[in-house]
Amino acid sequence: MLEGFVGWPREFVDKYRRAGYWQGYPLGDIVDGAVNEDPDRVAISFEGKHITYRELGQKVDRLALHLLDVGHKPMDRLIVQLPNVPETIYLYFAAVKIGVIPIMTLPAHRQAEIGYFAQFANATSYAIPKEIRGFDYIKMAQEIRSQASSLKHILVLGDDIPAGMISISRLLEDPIEKRLEGERILKEVRPNPMWPAVFQLSGGTTGIPKLIPRTHNDYYYNSLCCKELSRFGRKTSCLIGIPITHNFSTTSPGFQGVFMAGGKVVIAPSPAPNVVLPLIESERVTAIPAVPTMIMSYMSDSDLKHYDLSSLELCLVGGSRLLPEVAQEIGPRLGTDVQQILGMAEGPNFCTRLNDSEEVKFCTQGRSISPGDEIKIVNGDGKEVLPGEVGELLVRGPYTIRGYFNFPEHNAVAFTSNGFYKSGDLVRMHPSGNLIVEGRIKDTINRGGEKISAEEMENHILAYPKLLNCAYVAMPDPLLGEKPCLFAVAKGGETFSLKELNDFLVYERKIAKYKLPERLELLDHLPLTHVGKVNKKELRRIITERLKEEGEV
Repeated sequence: MLEGFVGWPREFVDKYRRAGYWQGYPLGDIVDGAVNEDPDRVAISFEGKHITYRELGQKVDRLALHLLDVGHKPMDRLIVQLPNVPETIYLYFAAVKIGVIPIMTLPAHRQAEIGYFAQFANATSYAIPKEIRGFDYIKMAQEIRSQASSLKHILVLGDDIPAGMISISRLLEDPIEKRLEGERILKEVRPNPMWPAVFQLSGGTTGIPKLIPRTHNDYYYNSLCCKELSRFGRKTSCLIGIPITHNFSTTSPGFQGVFMAGGKVVIAPSPAPNVVLPLIESERVTAIPAVPTMIMSYMSDSDLKHYDLSSLELCLVGGSRLLPEVAQEIGPRLGTDVQQILGMAEGPNFCTRLNDSEEVKFCTQGRSISPGDEIKIVNGDGKEVLPGEVGELLVRGPYTIRGYFNFPEHNAVAFTSNGFYKSGDLVRMHPSGNLIVEGRIKDTINRGGEKISAEEMENHILAYPKLLNCAYVAMPDPLLGEKPCLFAVAKGGETFSLKELNDFLVYERKIAKYKLPERLELLDHLPLTHVGKVNKKELRRIITERLKEEGEV
């Protein structure tokens, strides 16, 4: 077993097996099962090209054999920073099939984040595109490899790459299975379902990114539950426009759930309306996972009426809270049902049911997807609140982790002594048994579904030489829900603009652009609480009032 991995106590392992939640299937079986069921069905559509399940299985196995051939071993860590392309799916399943653990990062991450993951997880490999929107990933990978001694292999999409790097495209073209006993080799490295299979990322509040170890057993079960509750089947055509490496895209139901059902994944290179709406029409898309901002952009698009969206049956909306006023317009505007998803990469997954009443569908964020889930809603003293009262959501269950990877000091505060995960979400129970999200107690900004740690950003910002002190807080935004606002105190006699600061953060600190503050408020001093801490509640009130005065909210 991997050092630093926190598993379930024996009594819970036995319990989840007896109940049939854990069926002993490694994640690679998802593709193998679909290939055996109907190999000639279309599995993936991308840029007008269709890949059958037979072709998907061949590409996954070929890439898995190549990974083994260059020296990968079970429990090696592979950083996956690829865009929405079929190769991302091929590499993901190739890795999990041989027990290599993909670390699922986002294309927007930069050297600060990726460099940390590489060193903290002792990553063996790093998969990248050559460039996206002018950003040079090869240069970044070279810099990271020079700092992370464990990093042996850089896998790159495309050809014409620097010496010492490996072309994913060429590996996929090379029939290594004809030179090796591929079937025998893959059987020999078939991973134990109890092993960590995937590392997802937590937005977190500690300022240090945390790795979330999802096992084969729990991640498989997670997708299976979501697939059934979203009623995915062979006729499902699911469009993925959000980042394909995100937990939502992977398992809620995600591409794993689609393949379990024998359906088709339509990969969109962008979530933009002018990309997604034509694909819904041409690929007869039936389901689309999206964050609220995406749905709002589709409903308000000036060309919406020109597209035939009659195939669309379901919008799965998660990442941030969907306002009831928006939810009730999805049917009239897009002609589709809506299913709200409240999910966390740590595991907890809730959704509304397709047969729920409109009030429940529009106003709640769902209920547990598994009878094995145990939930509590507690006050600040850890005592359960009365039904309808607001408290923190705590969860324990067959697909909720028992600890972050190699982070014992944080696990001591993020989990209760009896194994409940402290979500940091403030919720209340609706009479239907569904949850309504009322906010959070963790110090994060939820920018359109992307969680940003305030402490992480403050640590970067405080390195700016003209700055004395700062507080990074959420300000309301009608489209994204929240945006980051920076309250700052400059050093005596210094002055600076938001652009100057953000240039420093991008070029000197090398952080992802989506984390940058989007408004700067310079103060003489920061307000403090009675115990001397920065009063972020007061700062959020101040910026909310200023935005109201400006007519922005």
